[in-house]
Amino acid sequence: MFCYHCQEAKKNIACDTAGICGKKADVSSLQDLLSYTLKGLAFYSAQAQEYDLVTLKTDRFMAKALFAMVTNVNFSPDDFVALIDESIRRRDSIAKKFRAAFQLKNKQEYNQTIPEAASWQYPTTDQKEFVSKGESVGVKADFELLGEDIHGLLECLIYAAKGLGSLAIHNLEIGQEDPELYAFLHQALAYTLKPEHNIDDILAMLNKSGQLGLSAMNQLNKANTETFGEPEPTTVHLDTWDKPGILVSGHDLQDIEDLLAQTADAGIDVYTHAESISAHAYPALKKYFNLVANFGGAWQDQKTQFAKFNGPVLVTTNSIQQPKKTYQEKIFSTGMVGWPGVTHIPDRKPGERKDFSEIIELAKQSEAPTALTEGQFTTGYGYQALRELSDKIIECLNSGAIKKLIVLVGTDGRHKERNYYQKLATTLSSDTLIFTAGDCKFRFMQHDFGDINGIPRLLDAGQSNDYCVIIRFLQDLAKQMGLSDMNQLPVSFELSWFEQKTILMMLALFSLNVKQLRIGPTLPPFFSENILTLLKDKYGLIGIDDVENDIAAIMDAS
Repeated sequence: MFCYHCQEAKKNIACDTAGICGKKADVSSLQDLLSYTLKGLAFYSAQAQEYDLVTLKTDRFMAKALFAMVTNVNFSPDDFVALIDESIRRRDSIAKKFRAAFQLKNKQEYNQTIPEAASWQYPTTDQKEFVSKGESVGVKADFELLGEDIHGLLECLIYAAKGLGSLAIHNLEIGQEDPELYAFLHQALAYTLKPEHNIDDILAMLNKSGQLGLSAMNQLNKANTETFGEPEPTTVHLDTWDKPGILVSGHDLQDIEDLLAQTADAGIDVYTHAESISAHAYPALKKYFNLVANFGGAWQDQKTQFAKFNGPVLVTTNSIQQPKKTYQEKIFSTGMVGWPGVTHIPDRKPGERKDFSEIIELAKQSEAPTALTEGQFTTGYGYQALRELSDKIIECLNSGAIKKLIVLVGTDGRHKERNYYQKLATTLSSDTLIFTAGDCKFRFMQHDFGDINGIPRLLDAGQSNDYCVIIRFLQDLAKQMGLSDMNQLPVSFELSWFEQKTILMMLALFSLNVKQLRIGPTLPPFFSENILTLLKDKYGLIGIDDVENDIAAIMDAS
């Protein structure tokens, strides 16, 4: 086992016996083999695109399989065995059609050298055999051949593809698809199999990943607002009520609406958890009176918090951990989420809602949640809500009442170094305006930041996916102020990274040529020292220091 695609890799190097996330070595090897076979599928599908031989089903499968490997999404060996098998069957089907089409067009047989990932076969779908093969084709298999600089950048490209896959499936769930994104997934994975690479080409592909990631986030945001209404600044209660409840964690708003509709008259309250807190800001979801509060904090605290909820928990898109016995029979997964032994809610049928009746019946037999916290938090500063503040923000920037715009976004996690973000946010001076998205806000969301001339100092756009809203708003703000781009604003980006989607957030800033970017609490371990130096020189990427030094540097930067 060698896994370093998330921030919690052991000693910030790699998990080598078991994942900090709870991933076992066998699942890690199965994921390595799935990555390998997807590259083989991409070898043919990227070329077959010219002949219009890649079906929408294969595009969706590629995205689905990549999403399954995002950190904390799926831990089920059976699921990965099935995905590996399907990837090979799809590869062989496309290969056969592509070879025939190539020969017909070019009047000669296809004779390109075939990488082993595009030709490997197996006699049976045996899990042990798959695990053994995965051990031989894992992350470090071609390290010596490629060298640490190229190897690290190609790994980053694979992780970007996984993040893009997750966004593609988020969009698909709400009826949106992007052919360009699908095509890029095949092209990116196929590129990793090329015999030669150079840094400039890989950086160009990483920038393209960032562009497509931002585009996919905007597509998802547009679809969510068209379906559920434009988010509104909304006060969310953080306490509990006296009715039994269902707790929902994850990003999928359609799942939340399906659940709310089925529980509206059942005497059951629905609580959000982690990034699903943003659901409270959407008009179509707010109309349900049984959407009552947010329970708990970010994903990493679920082992202590889920048991105290007393009722069932639904994990919709990611961030599941090994359930404790105290709530193991009350946790459910859906979508691409999976854990062995956890009951999985099947996908919705066309034109129907997901069937949450099993969860609802369990909730009726449960006690009300045990109180965790009190207080409230305001979320819902979507694009329109931020636009309504534009004139006031510009006035404050011109007068000096606002000295700096801080974009503090990303994910939370277990490392004690993440206290940095709480201290950073609460130590920033009163003339700074903070934009946030993602669950990093749970570190400081209950702090009283006050306001600047009526503008709340903390403006939460919602989920990590809603990071695009902040970018779009800053771009518009720069135009309103007559600036050439948002880099001319007094803005600093602070990215709390954890998994593949936050890697896309970083790459999006690279594609926008942002020059003030800190990433932490540690730097990605797949970036070599040479690459970190290159990224610092090219994009201004640096790690975090202590809070006082960083705040001084932030405020001094032009």
